[in-house]
Amino acid sequence: MTEYGQRYAYMPSPPVYYYSDAPPTEAGDDDDVPSIPPVMTFPESESDDDLDISVRLNGACKAVDGARHGYQTYTSSRSLGIVNKSGDMLGAINTDVTNLQGSSLTSPLKSAYESEAMQTIRNGVNALADHLPGLIKALDEVAKLHPFIGVAVGAFRIVVELDLKRRDNDKKIASLFLEMKDMMEALLQLRSIKDQEAIGPGGMTIKARMQGLVQQTADDITSCGNACDTYSKKKLIVKVIKSSVWDSTLKGYIDLFAKRRKDFTFALAIHTGAGVDDANRKLNALDSKMDLLLEFFANAVSPEQRELAALVQKKGGPAAVVGKEETLKELLNFKPSSLAASVKRRERDGPEHLMQVQVKTKASVRPETIDTKDLVRELAESPEVAMKNNFEVFERKFKMQQRELAEEMSRMVHHEGDRVIEAVTSGPHDRIIDPDIHEIWREMRWPGHVKARHFVLALRDYYRHQIDSEQRNPEHKLITNVSREDQWALEWINISRLQAIAEAFDDDASGFITIAEVNQFTSTRPQGWSLPHWLAYWAIGWNMTAMYYREKIIDILTKMLAMRPLILEANREFVRAYLEKIYERVCNLVYSLVGEEQPESLKARFQSYVDAEEERLRQGLETVKYDIDGMDTLTLIIGPGRIEKSLFPLLYLLMKRDFEIFRACQKVVAHKLELWDSADSIVWVFDAVTYRHNELEALFKQQKLNPEQQFKIHADELFDYWHDSKTFWSLPELRVREFPEIEYVEDQEDQQSDIREFLNYPSPADEIYQVSEDSLTDDDSQADDAVKMILGRWHGFFGAERWPFAPMLSFCWHASTDHITYHASALTAAGTRYTINGGYEVKEDGSIQYNFSRVHALSSLRTTYFTGVLDEDGGRLSGSWGYEEDDKPYPFLFFKHLSPDYIIARPPPAAFDENRVRALWRYALTAVRNEVRRKMLSWSVIQERRRIKEEYFELLRREEDDTLTSGDLDRFAVLDGTNTYDDIRSFYVLNDYRQAPVLWHYGVICDACGDRLCGARWICLKCGSKFTFDFCDKPACRGETVPRDDVTEPHLPTHDFVKVRRFLHQYLEIGKLLRTADAGLEHARFLLQKTASIEEGKTASQDAETPPTNEVKAIRRPREEVAVADSHSEGDEDVLPTCVSCSASVSYPCWFCIDCPADSNVFICADCDEKKGGFDLGQHERTHSLVYCTEKADEEDEEENTAEQRLSAVENKLAMLTTQMERIEKLLESLTISRST
Repeated sequence: MTEYGQRYAYMPSPPVYYYSDAPPTEAGDDDDVPSIPPVMTFPESESDDDLDISVRLNGACKAVDGARHGYQTYTSSRSLGIVNKSGDMLGAINTDVTNLQGSSLTSPLKSAYESEAMQTIRNGVNALADHLPGLIKALDEVAKLHPFIGVAVGAFRIVVELDLKRRDNDKKIASLFLEMKDMMEALLQLRSIKDQEAIGPGGMTIKARMQGLVQQTADDITSCGNACDTYSKKKLIVKVIKSSVWDSTLKGYIDLFAKRRKDFTFALAIHTGAGVDDANRKLNALDSKMDLLLEFFANAVSPEQRELAALVQKKGGPAAVVGKEETLKELLNFKPSSLAASVKRRERDGPEHLMQVQVKTKASVRPETIDTKDLVRELAESPEVAMKNNFEVFERKFKMQQRELAEEMSRMVHHEGDRVIEAVTSGPHDRIIDPDIHEIWREMRWPGHVKARHFVLALRDYYRHQIDSEQRNPEHKLITNVSREDQWALEWINISRLQAIAEAFDDDASGFITIAEVNQFTSTRPQGWSLPHWLAYWAIGWNMTAMYYREKIIDILTKMLAMRPLILEANREFVRAYLEKIYERVCNLVYSLVGEEQPESLKARFQSYVDAEEERLRQGLETVKYDIDGMDTLTLIIGPGRIEKSLFPLLYLLMKRDFEIFRACQKVVAHKLELWDSADSIVWVFDAVTYRHNELEALFKQQKLNPEQQFKIHADELFDYWHDSKTFWSLPELRVREFPEIEYVEDQEDQQSDIREFLNYPSPADEIYQVSEDSLTDDDSQADDAVKMILGRWHGFFGAERWPFAPMLSFCWHASTDHITYHASALTAAGTRYTINGGYEVKEDGSIQYNFSRVHALSSLRTTYFTGVLDEDGGRLSGSWGYEEDDKPYPFLFFKHLSPDYIIARPPPAAFDENRVRALWRYALTAVRNEVRRKMLSWSVIQERRRIKEEYFELLRREEDDTLTSGDLDRFAVLDGTNTYDDIRSFYVLNDYRQAPVLWHYGVICDACGDRLCGARWICLKCGSKFTFDFCDKPACRGETVPRDDVTEPHLPTHDFVKVRRFLHQYLEIGKLLRTADAGLEHARFLLQKTASIEEGKTASQDAETPPTNEVKAIRRPREEVAVADSHSEGDEDVLPTCVSCSASVSYPCWFCIDCPADSNVFICADCDEKKGGFDLGQHERTHSLVYCTEKADEEDEEENTAEQRLSAVENKLAMLTTQMERIEKLLESLTISRST
């Protein structure tokens, strides 16, 4: 929730100051200043005069000083006022969003927004994608004249390409790119300067004058691209709640680009000697356009954001909802009311990427089951920190796009045999590159497009005619484009492969093939392949390749599942979460695809392309370190076109690496984010599949086709289960479907693989007891004497209502570049990054007072301000702190030369105030005792350390559950004060990787009481359609009669149960469990019935005074030999079932283990199971599943009970309806009376 959870409640944060070169500013001075200084914007020019002011005016040198003065006034007042004004507008929108939706809104804001000038801005944003290619082409031409601008032009091109791949259609980001475009247009003025080495006024060339500015611009563009990339990844709720801070950051880039454009204009004016006065007039004329652009930015809110913003305001506003977990769960589960419109937008823009609720369960729609930890962490993260954390990932994407553009330039070479397109063409066919298709198109006299079916048939007939002609005239050398080596391919270009070939050309599945699609298809064929060879690949080769990777994916998935028991306990939760997120949807893809076995010789004809594609995908994944963080990254890896083309090899490569991480998880503790990122990468692939599915579904509906039938045809049924998997995953199907299972053998895997090659994060062990490197810097050696006194490593506590208020702090101060201030950056014990910046002041009495502030990376944690003084030897810094710069009521105490082990032995300051001598004696005795105990390292010391750790874990669990009491907070203070920073840091790290003390069945609720299931899970063996009927361990719940919408008959208490004491994957394991439970219950009843029959026979024989033919013997098996028991003893002796725990004979009701070896016949009596719960004994483990053995209910009695239950349910419903009717009658009577009066 926060740095230390419930101990630090959410409170309004004071202004945050980031400074290192100056003392802290007064609170409130810069409250509304964005992180990037606001500067005026320049919309695109209205005429060529704006580009040619250099040839019309002179006298620039004389007017430069005046121009600079006007420029400073212009940026310092006008722009800042506009930004503040637009921020106020955004606030008005957020606080009164419902009025904006109303048709009666007639405010000046709406009038301005709907004005003709605003429409111009809106049209510019909407048409941005159309204008950018022309601008980039023009800038490339200018860059040929002036190569020094290439760095900015290249950055602009790459960032634009990355934005186009995102598909998010965000108007705010489009506003940034509109201003970026206007800035880059200013560089077109360089066209009038033919010689970049020409000397201008001041003896400088245009290159010398602008090169530094151009480099800054390239950096600004890259930074803006990173900001847009970071913002686009945020959830809808984060964009709404954090709208003000993100808008401030993004608007800062609008201002920055406006400033850069102005810098370009003035630099060019100075170089050419143009009149600056005229330039200033043009800049002033653009003020109104700046107003409109910022106003458009403030209003660029989607309907979903507007509706969610209204809901946030209804809940009390952003500040109120952030600290309320239940409210956040409700908002995270928000669904827009305009459902139809939102569906259309999803079809256009793709799905929102979510990692919270991926698996469909009974509890998936219940707000209380949604995990808000990641949301709270994301809300607490400031834009600056988010952008910093994202930059490394963005930089990798930037380099990939740079490489793709370079490869695109190198690919602009025709394949051998391709036609050279002439500048002047005589028909549509002359735009086609491939000679064969060009000839077909010409003969058929097709326009710019043709039906896919007609195209493929014409292609088939064309090649068939050529072969027939050659066979009829073998002696004549006919001109044919089909070599004898490729004639095998023609047999695959037939009517049965029409669908596959048509899909290869028709990327958009419109049913028509265009000239552009033909050229795109032919230009992507591998070097050395003919067109028939390429067609044959898409006719049959793609399916063969997909089936090949399908089997590899299933094999990897099967090994992952078999490996789970071998995973280290610290890693098991992350493995579970990974499989929970990917398993169902991977199965939807691999089990949906259909194909036929083909000879290996045919596979060999396509192997070169398959290997090259796999290598291309591998290189792309290695560039981004297998971390796909967005749709743009995915597009960079797979390239343009349909996701189907590269889907299976991409999934294989991702899961192959994840399999290696699974192998590593058997030996080392992996970082908690390792498999999370891996699953997230695959989820992004799923998002692309969903986007493609939605696109196809909308197209099928538009063509008045049945989507369900079309998905059984398209792409060899790849999207069939993606479209509808209800039957595939239904409980009746899972009862009979058997997924592949193997026994994992580590020795059979590659033993040469290096774990370090597959892990992106350091080991968690590296975060525990780190050795600090506090070496001096050059600035430290040159620092002011007063600053030198405070530099170095410090440890200590700060207090409030309790001492200490939080775990020990440990940080190292270094001098800043100005040598009169100092700074530090460190982690809290909980792992939150913070920075400390400060300065000093000399008092009238000559003493030095140090003032510093601590700012957290998480914006939800308040900034703290400190004021203190050093003691005489400079080893102790004491003073006061608080949340306001002028209000510091709480004490703090830091030490430099004192070991943390001695600091924790020191009594709290209150003890020194009460009796200093006693406190010093206590301090000395405790320090000596602790040192002796550390050196001796006795067993009692180890036990005490373990007890402290377990107690801290328990307090952290209560903190996470929000159940801390005042006594718990007191214990936190005691433990924080008696353990070093490294100790508490290790507790936090270990807590992330330890097994939860209570087993939670994620996504499962009790069908009786509705609570989340923890501990033992009772599953009905008879009921269920979509999901099983599940119950908690409470007897009252198991005794309930429970109806449900997805079944026709209610669950009865007399049904058979299986008890599960481990996490069970809904789709992976439920079917096998139910089958095994049914078989185990039948076997257990057979044994119990057989025993009962023998007992009855023995009793009857004794009554008749006849010696028994068989002696029944109750086998008292040793507990360590549970698995050795057989269904029959030696000789004629029969085994009497006994409890594996207490060895007593068992009878109905009892439990039978279905996970122990089949011949062990492990029974557990009801008393032992109730008292001991799960236990380990021999081969029986506490996590084994048990089937509840009761006498089989008579079918007639069950039917009678069912009829009675149904009749009772009907009576209850009738009683409820009667009550409701009575209420309605009373309401109508009251309304009638009120109207009559």
